[in-house]
Amino acid sequence: MAATKPKRGRPSRTAELVAAARAEHLLRISEPVFEDNLAYEMCGPFWRTVLASKILTRLVIDGLLKSVKPIVPVILTRARFGEDRLESAVGDGLDQYVILGAGFDTFAMRRKDLMANLQVYELDQPATQELKLRRMQKRGIGKPSSVRYIQSDLNKESLHDALDRAGFDAARPAMFSWFGVTYYLGIDTVRATLENIATNMAPGSSILFDYLADPAWIPSNAKPLHERCAAFVAKRGEPWISSFNPPDVAGILSDLGFEEVDNLEPDKVSERYSLRNSEFDYPPIMGICYARTAAGSP
Repeated sequence: MAATKPKRGRPSRTAELVAAARAEHLLRISEPVFEDNLAYEMCGPFWRTVLASKILTRLVIDGLLKSVKPIVPVILTRARFGEDRLESAVGDGLDQYVILGAGFDTFAMRRKDLMANLQVYELDQPATQELKLRRMQKRGIGKPSSVRYIQSDLNKESLHDALDRAGFDAARPAMFSWFGVTYYLGIDTVRATLENIATNMAPGSSILFDYLADPAWIPSNAKPLHERCAAFVAKRGEPWISSFNPPDVAGILSDLGFEEVDNLEPDKVSERYSLRNSEFDYPPIMGICYARTAAGSP
């Protein structure tokens, strides 16, 4: 039975900041880590005004947001990590992709080269998803025919039930993207969602996600940034709730039923994604992970 339709709240303010960070990165950096050429279109009036002016960009991003700006490489690198994995999986025949907490993600509009073979499901809170669709319509960005938009709150509804409402085929493997979400959920919800994918989805299904490191694990030189960012999001009504001890993540995923795990611990990310601009050094606060269940029999 489908769960009760989630109540409407306000659009995610952190999702808005993610879109602005992607847009600003592409406008400012000659060799971007991740290219989202539609991020600017997904920004609201405030950020569009700021990003359209070099003076306002310096004032707001380099001035008012200077203390938390070092977290931006997480936003860019996880997106690059995810789309690299997705592109490889599509090449191997993947045809279902689920974006959990999609926010203002533009994948389905940008990557037409991959969309030809994909059915995409975007899940998010009603207010954020409805605002995204309004912005798409206002800016002349059509809804891709192979995307299904699902309003859901995973604190109140299981992933399996949410997808079932949208006609998702649990008998076929899927890749799940879950970036910028886990630390806003309780640890039980995070574990339950991961277990749901490992046990209820088709063999060969996979998950991409980032996670916040336990404060006790974070190196001393990064603790001030962690504290500033935690205070920043809490003040905007979206506090960080859960975290993991990075070395334990692979074992947790294995216990839940995943077979292949690529756990980039926070202090290891920069070894794979070296950023040429020192302004974008990856902060050892959040890890990035990919995990896949064993493939089924031919």
